Amino acid sequence: MQLNWKAAIALAALILAINTGARQAMGFMLPPMASELTWGMGSLSFALAIQNLVFGLAAPIASKLSDRFGTLSVFLVGSLCYAVGMGVTALWPTPTVWMLGAGVLAGIGIGATTFPLVLAAVTRVVPLQHRGIGLGIASAGGSFGQLIYSVATPMLVLIDWKIAMLALGASCLLLIPMALPLLRRPPAGSEAPAEEDIPSQGPLLQDRRFLALAGGFFVCGVHVAFIATHLPNFVVACGLPLNVAGNTLAIIGALNIAGTILFGAWGGRRHPPQLLMLIYLCRAALVMAMVVIPPSSMLLYAFGAIMGILWLSTVPLTSQAVALYFGQKRQAFVFGMVLAAHQVGAFLGAWGGGVVYQLTGSYDLLWISSGIFGLLAAIVHWPVRREPTRVIQPQLA
Repeated sequence: MQLNWKAAIALAALILAINTGARQAMGFMLPPMASELTWGMGSLSFALAIQNLVFGLAAPIASKLSDRFGTLSVFLVGSLCYAVGMGVTALWPTPTVWMLGAGVLAGIGIGATTFPLVLAAVTRVVPLQHRGIGLGIASAGGSFGQLIYSVATPMLVLIDWKIAMLALGASCLLLIPMALPLLRRPPAGSEAPAEEDIPSQGPLLQDRRFLALAGGFFVCGVHVAFIATHLPNFVVACGLPLNVAGNTLAIIGALNIAGTILFGAWGGRRHPPQLLMLIYLCRAALVMAMVVIPPSSMLLYAFGAIMGILWLSTVPLTSQAVALYFGQKRQAFVFGMVLAAHQVGAFLGAWGGGVVYQLTGSYDLLWISSGIFGLLAAIVHWPVRREPTRVIQPQLA
């Protein structure tokens, strides 16, 4: 039986909730780990930076492997890697295991179970007229996961960070039953028609549209990884309770549910790069405010509310642009390559935040750099214009 397209969107949202929520909750482990294990924030951050980098490299490779072995097989292996990577870290907390488990294994698992494969599955089955909001709802699952995990993880950390890590790993096993109905290969002729530019078949690195999307997603990675990884420690360093960070990340997750759906639907009516430019300009102004305004819980909550609207709103817009420019058949791979750029930025955001804080005792330099990167990301999307489109109709038997 073919999966109903509404059910496909719901399953995709739940998968991305676990994938994103578990990954971003790992930042809550850093303060207690740094206190108990005395490894240093730089070393702890480096493992999560490696995770982001491996995640980015694994995403396009997983997309290619799915063409040969099937999307479902690749996804199932990724789910097991994700769960095992977190589990071994909790059971054998040594620097090497932390690097290989939370860094490498979890990174492979995240890359094989994240947006490119999942959103490509949504694009294949959702009718064209509902695709923008469908991608927005599916992407908003990541925000919903961040909300739930940001509330639950600090409570588990208060008991024991190892228990929290084991719980994160166990939740990743839930990806397996959710993927079974979504990622089976659909019957021939059942895919929804696409509206797109004549798909580009040339080298990606010579395509200005790919370079703009990859450059913007690089900056998105810097922002998201820096905030998700270091906001708990930033809050503690400002003399505020750790739960302020949890509340802020929960606010980001809650507001981004609405923001991602809104921008996803808006992207079905407007040219996606125009909206991406708006998002990056707003982010640039917001992160610079964190330098000039004295920190307080109210500031953090206001920051979370505004950043929440912008947080993962780039994902459905970027996915729509990739399908528009490069076609559905290349969507998973090209989006995987764009995501690789995102994760290079995430590597710099996660690791750079730890290094800068360890050297200077402040995150100001990272906030300022994030603002400059946001402005540059807006600029690179300016030349990308909408080109004439054509409708790809399904072939009649």
